[in-house]
Amino acid sequence: MRVTIIATPAATAPRAANTAARAARPAMIEDPSNLWLVHPLSERLLAPALRLGIHPNMVSFTGMGFGALAGAFYAHWQQPLAVVAGFLLMVGWHVMDGLDGKLARASGKASPLGRLIDGLCDYMVFFVVMLPIVFSFADWQPVLALAVVSGICHAVQSAWYEGEREAWKRRARGVFHVEPRSARFWGEAFYNSVEARLGGGAKAIDAVLAAHPDRLDAYLDATAPLLRRLSILSANSRTLVIALACLAGNPRLYWYWEIIGLSAIAIGLALLLRRRERTLA
Repeated sequence: MRVTIIATPAATAPRAANTAARAARPAMIEDPSNLWLVHPLSERLLAPALRLGIHPNMVSFTGMGFGALAGAFYAHWQQPLAVVAGFLLMVGWHVMDGLDGKLARASGKASPLGRLIDGLCDYMVFFVVMLPIVFSFADWQPVLALAVVSGICHAVQSAWYEGEREAWKRRARGVFHVEPRSARFWGEAFYNSVEARLGGGAKAIDAVLAAHPDRLDAYLDATAPLLRRLSILSANSRTLVIALACLAGNPRLYWYWEIIGLSAIAIGLALLLRRRERTLA
């Protein structure tokens, strides 16, 4: 005898509530500065930008312009007021970086070209900030070498950080396999491959969660604090450290922090995260 089970509102309500809770959970791993400053400012600017008919690509270019101006001020890092101005302009870039995507979706102007422009502008900001600082030194050659090593560390750390975040968010959506990502230019294809190798690929925990989806909530709750600690590898954190190093009178401190400090933190958090996943598995 076949029995047909009809879901009642009472039966489906807990499931719907749980789905809604999971959808909101990326806030659990978000950088606090995004939650409290950058995202609220971007949201506040969204309505005026829509009324004025501003194109999202213009917002992306504006953000990159803020980065270039920040670099011009940071070239005078010996002057505290110039450093403060550079820091505020970098905050402006973060706000624009949050606004362009929101504006593209809200205005229906999202496009592959827009995503490419957004990505290129984001990649270029740290270049246009760092290079003026490098060339502010009389002996800029060894400083440039230090900055290049730091930039390589930055790229690897960021790829791993973004990969871990994306993996956590897809698991929160109930997706336990790697989702293919399209690349808009060779640099992004390379970045995606590094991200997949370092953090975004399928892990043993994916197989466990696929076989036992009832463990998903425990996984999200147990790993969210570690993912939130990873925000120290975010662009927001780096923006603050650049300003602090310049105010301390030695921009080299930022590059040392990236090469030694952030690398050690990334390795330590990676080991903790894998250990937590093994425990849950």
